[in-house]
Amino acid sequence: MNASTTLDSRTRLLGGAMLGASFACNVAVLFLPFMELRKGLGTEPYSLIRSVRMMWSSGLYVLAVLVVGFSVVFPFAKLAVLAALCAGRRLGPRGHAALGWVERLGKWSMLDVFLVCLILTLTAGQLLVGAKPLAGIPLFVAAIMLSIVTGNLFANRVEPQPPQTPRLGGWMLTLAGLALAGTLAMPFLKIHDWLLADRAYSILTLSATLLGTGAWTAGAVATIFLVIAPLVTWALELQLWRQQRRNEAADRTWLRLLAWRRWSMLDVFGLALAVFLVEGDQLMHTEVRWGALFLVAIVAIRWALDVLLLRGERR
Repeated sequence: MNASTTLDSRTRLLGGAMLGASFACNVAVLFLPFMELRKGLGTEPYSLIRSVRMMWSSGLYVLAVLVVGFSVVFPFAKLAVLAALCAGRRLGPRGHAALGWVERLGKWSMLDVFLVCLILTLTAGQLLVGAKPLAGIPLFVAAIMLSIVTGNLFANRVEPQPPQTPRLGGWMLTLAGLALAGTLAMPFLKIHDWLLADRAYSILTLSATLLGTGAWTAGAVATIFLVIAPLVTWALELQLWRQQRRNEAADRTWLRLLAWRRWSMLDVFGLALAVFLVEGDQLMHTEVRWGALFLVAIVAIRWALDVLLLRGERR
């Protein structure tokens, strides 16, 4: 990256407006519930603060800290960094570094949203438990998306350096494709509770269930970030590998890949699934299926590929 980048007044004005809207949404989410959770004949709201209190009172201290860190503290810290960059007008080396970290870590704020997606899916069509999405979900998603788009807006003003693409291995891409197919198609969780209807869910059926029950925001989040973005990312990696083998120019493919990989959130979903497996026993009994192992595999392979991509991005 260049030593210094100037943010023009139009970029700063648009960025400031989106940051203000994101801040307002984040504050509102602290008080608004994400969903109404029904157990038997009783109902209770599920919100960020309530979920943290429930985990802490149950002795799940590490999980409570994770939710507070990713879904409460980090969104405001991210907004503070972006606001400082917007007010400073010029991005120096430290500003470039801060912007890079914010872009890479921004997606982890989606942890609680994916946890809600899991609960909405697993309770769909059940008699003794149920869940209804409330205003907190679209507001929180809007807050996260506004901050991510603002970060991308600032990053796009940085004059791109000639990309130096890393060499990708065909064997690793083959493993990634197989693991991704298993992650999307194979059930990752099955309800195993004698009081409830036994059902198994894959990521594809999770998206379909959310959309079919009218949870449009949650369904769109699952479809875009857990299905479309991972598939496009893998397709672009495959295209990049083919172009490298043919000694063709791959600069455009490389830049597209860098953009799309930010929206692939299977790793965030994996953490949300781990949280649910520990916390969700109070709601229903479940058992892990093969799809969860494929999820672990694709996250590990994606991590290895991202190490290669980051090396090429930093050159």
